[in-house]
Amino acid sequence: MDPLPVFFDLTDRAALILKPKKPFLDWLIKYDLQDKDVDLEEDQDVYLIPEFLDNKEFEEWIKENYDAFFYDQMNGWYSDETMWVQNRSFKLFKEWFDYKMHSMVWDTLEDPIEKE
Repeated sequence: MDPLPVFFDLTDRAALILKPKKPFLDWLIKYDLQDKDVDLEEDQDVYLIPEFLDNKEFEEWIKENYDAFFYDQMNGWYSDETMWVQNRSFKLFKEWFDYKMHSMVWDTLEDPIEKE
């Protein structure tokens, strides 16, 4: 493994850390009891998002875009949309997920980021 470079590059992205809460786990268990042992604390999803000038601007953006993340989280477990919560709202999103933004996202590698 190559050593890390001395200087890291600051990206032009922020990061959204999305952490499911108990209602999300309850939804998983509703469809598959094997999911009752899922540790939602173990590993949260991180999304690269636009940079924001302040937290107020981020909150406005997340209110407009929360459903894409709700969709992605449910689809990550069950692709059958009939199993998904249909009446999603920002209020429900906040009940099901903790979220926060990190504005400083550093790239520690020299290789370009590849998307799948």
